[in-house]
Amino acid sequence: MYVKLITLLLLVTLAVGCSQSFYAQGRKHLGNERYNQAVEAFYNEISEHPNSMYAWRELGVAFYKMGELIQAEEALKQANNIMPDSRTHLFLGLVYETRELWDKALDAYAASLSLNARGKTAAMTRAHIDYLMGKRIEREVAQAIENESSIDIDTIPTHTIAVSDFDGSLLSSETAPLARGLAEFVSIDLAKVATLTVIERQKINVIMDELKLGTSGYVDPLTAPRVGKLLGANKLVTGSVLNLGEDGLRLDGSVVQTATGISLASEASEGMLKKLFQMEKEFVFSIITQLGITLTKEERDAIKEVPTESYLALLAYSRGLEYKANGMHAAASQEFDNALEYDADFSEAGSQSESEAAAAEAGTHGDSFDWFASTTLESGDDFGISGDDGTADFMVGQTEDLGLTGNSSYNAVTDSEPQTGSTGTVIVEGNLDAQ
Repeated sequence: MYVKLITLLLLVTLAVGCSQSFYAQGRKHLGNERYNQAVEAFYNEISEHPNSMYAWRELGVAFYKMGELIQAEEALKQANNIMPDSRTHLFLGLVYETRELWDKALDAYAASLSLNARGKTAAMTRAHIDYLMGKRIEREVAQAIENESSIDIDTIPTHTIAVSDFDGSLLSSETAPLARGLAEFVSIDLAKVATLTVIERQKINVIMDELKLGTSGYVDPLTAPRVGKLLGANKLVTGSVLNLGEDGLRLDGSVVQTATGISLASEASEGMLKKLFQMEKEFVFSIITQLGITLTKEERDAIKEVPTESYLALLAYSRGLEYKANGMHAAASQEFDNALEYDADFSEAGSQSESEAAAAEAGTHGDSFDWFASTTLESGDDFGISGDDGTADFMVGQTEDLGLTGNSSYNAVTDSEPQTGSTGTVIVEGNLDAQ
């Protein structure tokens, strides 16, 4: 087998030295916006190597750039059937979004992130997902308000729950953002319970704005049933945060039943500023007890995990959330960076910083989709395809001859394409409202 491999490597080297492969020609045409020639070259490559994922993928990209969306979708799906990768899903998302198939676009972008997109591309994709989710939420809220009288509360699943922003109006100006930060992590922790479906908190803010119920995002018990109905949430968690002296906080909350309006107060939690997550965890467990849910050991352990032990990092993160909610993406990114300065392992701050920086850049380019779509072809480095001369693709087309079929992480000549291992297709499906 090794003799065959060495012989094949020599043949590949000679072939590449003599002329460019059809794939490399296609990539060159694609880069120079000669899309018809690119399509022809990729088809020639596919005629020689029908199982070339890369040729199918770049054929789909060329068709997308030509505006031939159906052909683009078919080619990209063919590439995914051979070996899914991040770039393929990214362009599938662009195809679906152009066709206004919003849910399919969101699924494709999420799958792209899960398949090793990195660098600027990953940050842009996260920011664009946030943008799309915001637009979808606005549409859903508008439809819900328009059809409010026809919403049957009894059909709302009992396992759905939402967490509003907590009332921090009585906190000092310095600590007031903590109310939003604590609500965010309560929502994150409740989403770790398999039997609960947590509604996006962004939707609450849109509803409050549409109903002109205030800009704080705080839902009082009187308006909670209506907000819960419009959200499609069976229960709504509300809360308020108070100062306890100079160094402590108290968190009071309740769970409001959408159908009945009955509000069940949770056990108040108190904590020192430097140990806020201990207070937040106690609050979450009290809600879960109130709901009558028995946690598995894995769920309990997951909820107990503390994102950061730095009070200053949490405070900066909470300020970042405030800026983000107000569309101040550059300021939000800076605060998330500040949080990372205090705690470099604060992963939530890291992902938020990247997406907010990308959102800030997108905001300087007008329409988010136009900017996002126009920059995807410029992000080859993030997919590991810069300088690809087609050699790797040629090798993939020959693996059957060496008895290497199925080993999608194998690449004898170069690692210029992303390696996906043997995990199989990754598809993100279902209701993205669920966390």
